[in-house]
Amino acid sequence: MNELLSVAKLGRVVGLKGALKLHNLSDFKEQFKKGACFLACFDGAFSKTDDASLKELCIKSFDSKTNLVIFEGYESKELAANLVNITLKRSLDDTRKHCKLKNGEFFYFDILGCALSQDSQILGIVDDIMQTGAGFLFLLKTDESLINQGLAKEFYIPYNDHFIIKIDIKNKQITAKNSLEILQNS
Repeated sequence: MNELLSVAKLGRVVGLKGALKLHNLSDFKEQFKKGACFLACFDGAFSKTDDASLKELCIKSFDSKTNLVIFEGYESKELAANLVNITLKRSLDDTRKHCKLKNGEFFYFDILGCALSQDSQILGIVDDIMQTGAGFLFLLKTDESLINQGLAKEFYIPYNDHFIIKIDIKNKQITAKNSLEILQNS
């Protein structure tokens, strides 16, 4: 089974033709275009792609300036009202297929779970990514052996060249520098 990612939330109905306000939850606005299909859940259970409560919604039209979307089969105000507050989801495979990365860019879900090491010592595992005004911070769950030495259970490392040397998604490894000092001072 393929994990699902939340990519957008549908807001209020606008007008008489079934347009809904689309609130993009991703970094890839280009995925919302005519013919693009997403999964929606109408009962709140969103863990598996084979769940009977999932329904495919395909975009009939999308206005990227106003973020208004109309779905096939929901072309009236009354029908579209059934989609208000629905979260649109996409599988990891569909996300990779429809969202193109530039050189040196990574999907969040590929970074999560990577082991961060410095000088061949694993410092921790990336547990979350936080976006700040200055960039991104990786939240790391500290390696158990370092916790046993009295170091913090978790710490943040900025995602920039001063700390991150290399990211190897295939092997789920991040090579870092200057990171042990942050952990020791956390």
